[in-house]
Amino acid sequence: MNILRKETIFIKYMTLFFGAFLLFTDVVFLTFGIIYDLPAIRYLIYIKLVINTTNIFLIIKKHYLISTIIIYTVILAMMIVGIISLGTEPMFQLYALGMLACISYNSYLHSRVLKKHLPMFLMIAIHVLSYVGVFIYARTCEPLYQIPESGENFLIIFNSLASFGIVILYVYLYYYVAINSEEKLEKMALIDNLTGLYNRHFLLACLDNKEKNAKEGSWLAILDIDDFKKVNDTYGHNCGDYILHQIALIAKETCNDCIVCRWGGEEFIVYSDKKACDLSVLEMLRKKIENGDFKYEGRSVHVTVTIGISQYDESLSNDAWISRADERLYLGKKNGKNQIVAS
Repeated sequence: MNILRKETIFIKYMTLFFGAFLLFTDVVFLTFGIIYDLPAIRYLIYIKLVINTTNIFLIIKKHYLISTIIIYTVILAMMIVGIISLGTEPMFQLYALGMLACISYNSYLHSRVLKKHLPMFLMIAIHVLSYVGVFIYARTCEPLYQIPESGENFLIIFNSLASFGIVILYVYLYYYVAINSEEKLEKMALIDNLTGLYNRHFLLACLDNKEKNAKEGSWLAILDIDDFKKVNDTYGHNCGDYILHQIALIAKETCNDCIVCRWGGEEFIVYSDKKACDLSVLEMLRKKIENGDFKYEGRSVHVTVTIGISQYDESLSNDAWISRADERLYLGKKNGKNQIVAS
């Protein structure tokens, strides 16, 4: 399942969640309005029940944009009627504040996934102005109804839990988006997209961050695919990409205690700081590739590799260390290819 489809499904379930949440609050407030004889709230809930039930149908039919606007509207209406009916003490005004996080995140999500733009700033402005308006009204006019302290305490608790729950949910979603985005950017910066191996930036950063004494006994090897241009010319570049990917898998599996990265083009680097170079591991890697059964579109492709090795020398910079391995690689190329050169 691709990312876009996952995010579309996420929008669906988030919208369904809010639709169900509104139906739940309708039942709570209708029961409350009947118990305490609050006609204005009861009549609003009758209308909301029709709207919210219809809204569930719209969500099922994938009319997410219309549904989201309806959700914001009915929550705003509940806040206005609640404050006019009972004043500010029951905390209906918290819904307007809680909706700010909801509006901003859903606007981002709709724009990114559905390519449909919610009028975010307009809706935020409407909620803020409505909040200010009804708050001024409540300070200058008496509420329509008076309810016992027990009923007021219930509304304070319910409205606070609902509003803070909404805010916490969307703060978490923003946090998740931020972390996920950072991980994707980090992966793009340090991972080679074709092979899934680390890239040269990662390796250079790894070498630069290691102290000299931590490099004692370490080694690196440059692996180059022999006559790779012929593979591309004969079988096509898609086949070349397939070969690169397969060799990356073999190298990662065989040199599982090492860092394997794609250095560029058809070159790979194997680096280890755990022990002196074990030629048997690299020889095993070379033979696996030489004897590999690479089949692309029904055709067998035979490839070999040449490997140049350089042991760590504290007198060398990282660039010089890599260059020494590169020199040995090209010595192997010059002397017939498909071999390992360590000195």
